[in-house]
Amino acid sequence: MKNLLVLTSLVFLTVSTSSIAKNIYGDVQVTDIAPANNFIWERANQNTPKYPIELARSGVRGCAVLSFNISASGKTENVEIINSLPTKHLGKYSRKMLKTWKWVPVVTSTDISHEKRTLRLDFCMAGESTEQSQKACIQQTKLACG
Repeated sequence: MKNLLVLTSLVFLTVSTSSIAKNIYGDVQVTDIAPANNFIWERANQNTPKYPIELARSGVRGCAVLSFNISASGKTENVEIINSLPTKHLGKYSRKMLKTWKWVPVVTSTDISHEKRTLRLDFCMAGESTEQSQKACIQQTKLACG
């Protein structure tokens, strides 16, 4: 299976629409697409990314596939949007989010080098509970993103 690692978290959002606030249950999943194994780097902050409030307010759900480099010092560089559905906005928010991530080496070797990575970010909102939102996002990750 090419999707080696899936990090999942659930986010509970309260979004104001007009004068009535409604609860939206959101889930963001991060899936490593490449490399398939032997990672050199992992995210320093393993917490799941937060669902961008602007996307939640607009009801935007979807996915983005991004390619990027991790420098020998653990910085995210050269982020490229490969695919973004349903709009380019999702890719732009994903790129902005990814650029803030810091990386730490997985191995303790003194020969740490840069690494080319490809990630898929899925943004999902659904149902009346975090469990329903998570199930919807797991189903979404099985669909093509592009």
